[in-house]
Amino acid sequence: MPEHARYLDAITAELALRAAAYPGELVSIYLGGGTPSLWDPECIGGAIRAIRETYRASGPLEITIEANPTDCTDANLKAWSGHGINRLSIGVQSLAQDELVVLGRDHRFGDGKAAVERAQAHGGFAVSVDFILGVPPRRQPDFITSVDHLSVYELTIEDRTAFGQRVKAGRFTPLDEDALTDLYTATHEQLAASGFEHYEISSYARPGKRAVHNSLYWRGSPFLGLGVGAASLQLHRDGSGERTTNPRRAGEYMNAPGVPVDRVAIDAREMAADRLWLGMRTIDGVAEGDLPSEITRWLVDQGLAERRDGSICPTLRGFLMADRIAARIVQAL
Repeated sequence: MPEHARYLDAITAELALRAAAYPGELVSIYLGGGTPSLWDPECIGGAIRAIRETYRASGPLEITIEANPTDCTDANLKAWSGHGINRLSIGVQSLAQDELVVLGRDHRFGDGKAAVERAQAHGGFAVSVDFILGVPPRRQPDFITSVDHLSVYELTIEDRTAFGQRVKAGRFTPLDEDALTDLYTATHEQLAASGFEHYEISSYARPGKRAVHNSLYWRGSPFLGLGVGAASLQLHRDGSGERTTNPRRAGEYMNAPGVPVDRVAIDAREMAADRLWLGMRTIDGVAEGDLPSEITRWLVDQGLAERRDGSICPTLRGFLMADRIAARIVQAL
């Protein structure tokens, strides 16, 4: 059996095993976690149909696929839209040739803009573009602002990755914190001036064009992840929850789909804290009554947040200090 079809069988088997533990209305489908745009479009369609049928979802949904620029061909765009995909998240990452080389991307200068233009010409897609901020040398990036949505992530260095090894060997020097702060602030100002709402710590959207899937995540809503390395969050009636992660090796996953390799129980207190610090990474913030009063005072006094219509909402400074805010919230609860 072709590998693509085998993977579809594994996905549908996992769905059949686990869906009952994730009841409720289906709101969005997100095909991500690597390069789903390499998957056979017919298999993508089969997965979408299986999910819709399992949840008896006949109405409109936000259905997103992450795609490399070089995979956004006319044939793929036609196939994806034919299977109900209505949102593209295109991994442009940079419009600078030297930065693409540093990032090890398989596309080159001009491919990113061309992919966006093809998607827009095709029609029927909300288009989001991913960029990476902080690729040496220090440079304020150019952005594609003709789209509905932008995600701008800071370059992160993990020890076990190729970047991590290059840093250890002295062959790569990441930007320091001050430089990243300047770039982040300049990006906020540039995109706000272009009419984008900075609605989440790394996301910008045109008015009314926020990503449904992203917003569910930042509210701490449950989600079922299917496939290799997929993560899930299950919520219980007592306010507790469980996070699970699937095997990261394709062979192991396909031999036992629906059997996570990692399970982490989350008590109700920790789950409540998670919702609060996640909420403080969005422009809507959290209800003031949900925060301990000493945390509210600290946030407002330090200029990290402001009161707005009964909520405590982060400022740009609050976004910049999101990790510190999360730590204070967790310590206080």
